[in-house]
Amino acid sequence: MEQLSFEHMLDIIIQTLNRLDVRLTGHGERVAFGMLHLLEQDPRFPYEEVCKITLTSLLHDIGSFQHTTNIEDLLWLEQADGFSHARYGYAFLKHFSPFPGYAPIVRFHHSTRQQIQDSMLDVRLQWVAGCLQVLDSVDLYRINHPRSTASALQDFLKQLSPARYDPMAVEAVSQLLERPDYFQPLLQGQYHDALLHHLCQMVLTPREQEALLQTLVSSIDFRSHYTALHCAIMVHASDLLASLCGLDASACQSLHIGAMLHDLGKISIPTSILESSGKLHGKDWDIMRSHVTVTEEILTGRVSDEVLQIAIRHHETLDGKGYPRGLTAEQLTLPQRIVAVADIVSALSEERSYKAAFPLNEVLRILDDLCCQGKLCPFVVGILKRERWLVYDAIRRASAEASARYEQIYAEYFAL
Repeated sequence: MEQLSFEHMLDIIIQTLNRLDVRLTGHGERVAFGMLHLLEQDPRFPYEEVCKITLTSLLHDIGSFQHTTNIEDLLWLEQADGFSHARYGYAFLKHFSPFPGYAPIVRFHHSTRQQIQDSMLDVRLQWVAGCLQVLDSVDLYRINHPRSTASALQDFLKQLSPARYDPMAVEAVSQLLERPDYFQPLLQGQYHDALLHHLCQMVLTPREQEALLQTLVSSIDFRSHYTALHCAIMVHASDLLASLCGLDASACQSLHIGAMLHDLGKISIPTSILESSGKLHGKDWDIMRSHVTVTEEILTGRVSDEVLQIAIRHHETLDGKGYPRGLTAEQLTLPQRIVAVADIVSALSEERSYKAAFPLNEVLRILDDLCCQGKLCPFVVGILKRERWLVYDAIRRASAEASARYEQIYAEYFAL
């Protein structure tokens, strides 16, 4: 992805993960930082595999994005066998991650030692799963006991039950805590740059980078079955409208990235609001609107200004009554206008908690009304109406693909 460096993509992923719950800020990074140090000196793991396992470890709690996860249980390390977010995270990464072969380590990071041994994982990955479990537990202990010394962490490790934790993994982490090159950066909060620097040495194809970004985006959309299709539809509609409106290749690429990233800030919106059965008012509406500001905070300095403005202006309207800044027609570029139209088309075409999916004729009628009210770009809406069946077919394909993947992931999750 030419207009988004791999380093900035990784940083966007990290910054988004950190927005789920302030108490978990840095948790995924610290666990991944520990995994990196454990693996990089182990001759069983070549460099590329170290990077892939470390990146998977960074995403080990991606299953906690689902609305059924109790963050309090996660924080206090309630050890229910199987732990739902671990099972869901495995099923999700299996279908989205560019490295699906390492998804099982996420599945077992809250399992018993015997469950890991009875799994179909090879011996090396069993050890990795055990280490991920210990690293996760140690960091959650540190979160709950923020003044813990190295000695206190060692005492915590000694208390871990060998019935649940692999003693070899416990010993490996114990030795890791004695290494100044690991513990001092961890203690001083200097792990972020070091982790990014190492992971940025990975060589990923453009397709793998797109899949990695899609993993993040879909993990947010899939928080609710009412929003599971949104980004897939919105991006497809944006891409097609950009081409139909005659944008050049560079502008189309910027629009594509901006459309993919436009709703990252919804990671901080409670699912109770995302799934509200009625129109939002007051404080709830203010919270929902804040997703744009959160998106801006995540993306600023990590994407070009062109991409940033495309991502954060999808709720602005030509009449100046949109949000968050109330911009007017002369301030909104054609790519920004396209994304605004595509976002509404997607919302109207999906089932939501408060409405059924609208048929094409009703979608077009609403778009016409919004044009008459001076909110949407008549040129973009006119192109969409002219090519309505082309756009509609693209939307239906995107919707069907996203829906099938969502249903398959949840079927596998419940089967586990």
